[in-house]
Amino acid sequence: MSAILSADDLNDFISPGVACIKPVELQATETAGEVEIQIDENGKPLQISKIDGKISALAPAQISLSDCLACSGCITSAEEVLVAQHSHDQFLKAIKEGNKTFVASISHQLRVSLAQAYGYSLEEMDRILVHFFKDQMGFAFVVGTALGRKLSLLEESARTIKSKLANGSDHKPILSSICPGWVLYAEKTHPHVLPYLSLVKSPQQITGCLLKSLAAEELGCSRSDIYHLSIMPCFDKKLESARPEEDDASLPGPDVDCVLTAKELVQLLEISDYELIPSKSLDASQPITQLYSSCAPRGWPLKELSWSNDSGSESGGYGYNYIYSMRDYLLKSESSYTAENFSIHQVEGRNSDIHELRLMYDGKKVASAAIVNGFRNIQNLVRKLKPSTGPTVKANPLAARRRARINAKSASSLPSPAPEEAADASKADYVEVMACPSGCINGGGQISRPQEVSEREWLAQAKHLYWNIATADVLEDNSLGDMLRDWSTEFQDKTSLPKARLYDTHFNEVEKPQDAATIMLGSKW
Repeated sequence: MSAILSADDLNDFISPGVACIKPVELQATETAGEVEIQIDENGKPLQISKIDGKISALAPAQISLSDCLACSGCITSAEEVLVAQHSHDQFLKAIKEGNKTFVASISHQLRVSLAQAYGYSLEEMDRILVHFFKDQMGFAFVVGTALGRKLSLLEESARTIKSKLANGSDHKPILSSICPGWVLYAEKTHPHVLPYLSLVKSPQQITGCLLKSLAAEELGCSRSDIYHLSIMPCFDKKLESARPEEDDASLPGPDVDCVLTAKELVQLLEISDYELIPSKSLDASQPITQLYSSCAPRGWPLKELSWSNDSGSESGGYGYNYIYSMRDYLLKSESSYTAENFSIHQVEGRNSDIHELRLMYDGKKVASAAIVNGFRNIQNLVRKLKPSTGPTVKANPLAARRRARINAKSASSLPSPAPEEAADASKADYVEVMACPSGCINGGGQISRPQEVSEREWLAQAKHLYWNIATADVLEDNSLGDMLRDWSTEFQDKTSLPKARLYDTHFNEVEKPQDAATIMLGSKW
């Protein structure tokens, strides 16, 4: 595990159950017979002999990274689930070996984290990152993840609309799967929600597939000769990149070779001779859009927009994108709909990390999308989606009538309150689910706040910076969406790549441990 991580960094952490504790090896003592375990005033465990009253301190139980990775009983936080091959040490080793051509993709949230930590604007930080990877480290190409994200948004909305129209009132909510922390949690602890998960890949994986293929084509080499570094706000993205493809024969090898977070990038700088911030100011005379174009492969579409933002949320705006896509679809396909009669209502949930967007037409709801962030809200969602089991308990009719009379008498003396509608993600068409509170902008790999700045203020600053990224919505410009769809189809035809290899992921239930001792000691979430 990276030395820069600590328990203080965890914001999506679920405490391990009893089965997660690795027993310590106790040394033999002279104390015999029955003992009692107590906790002293400092919270430390003590062993007290009931025979002679002798007190001895107990060593705390521990859990290591290898124990965590070997266990399938829980999901902790992104910071606890690292993959050794995706460390900054392994990346530097690959650089020194020099037998690969390196390319990088950089997420929106990572750019925000570094700009905030170092006190630069977004444009200044983008220039710094391009200079760092291309000029210092010798990378062939450096791109933003905007292309992969926009293709992911388009595909996600198209599939949700298709499901909604095909199933009507029987449509089940589609849960986003771009957050690997949430996906791992579902696979290990709530397999009943796996049929609800979207099969559309995340921007990281779509970007990786395109970047490796286009870089290899331009440089005249094999995909296996390309080393793709992805810079992300989340440690769990390492595990996402390691998920094997179901159709690996059509395009063998991983689309992402290494994932580093903002924290790890900072640590890399501390142990190497590289410097992120140049000693001299970078030349800013070249327009930033030209810089974006100059560092992308020739076949990369919309080079000037390859670092652009999308409306909706700091996690990519998947729920928002679906709502507006459904509105546009209805306007195009049904002549009875008029734009002025559509409205979008935001309904708040029980806390700031859950809300619902409802597409209304003449006051009637025609589509809805929910945003659910943080494991506390996720647990409530999966609980509502769990199928009911067991026999139905028959109610006592006499008791029911008595309660009804009492309730009616009490209600008659009170004014009738207006009905309140609360956000209910389990009834939405589509749910944007993220493990971290506040979503990806608050990912576990982002740089931590200074001690003098409150967590609320630090997060507010990050969100403000995020929305300073220039937006290029596929929703506002239909030609942009059409062009991207056409380009994607052309790319697949040219490379003989099945659509599923570019867009589809898969999920598997992780079997629970069968060891009797583990089952006996284990605790459920």
